[in-house]
Amino acid sequence: MTLQVYADRHSQPSRAILIFCKVNGMDFEEIKVELFKRQHLNPEFKEAGTFMFG
Repeated sequence: MTLQVYADRHSQPSRAILIFCKVNGMDFEEIKVELFKRQHLNPEFKEAGTFMFG
């Protein structure tokens, strides 16, 4: 199973996670999220992170 990383490259914490995964040779899939377009508020992201949204 591949780790799915939801990230916006404009976000420093997102870049840090992506760099961590690459440096440690982790198998991951980057799923791009544009925070400025408020994509993180779409219902599809709430389904992906149900532990965060209840």
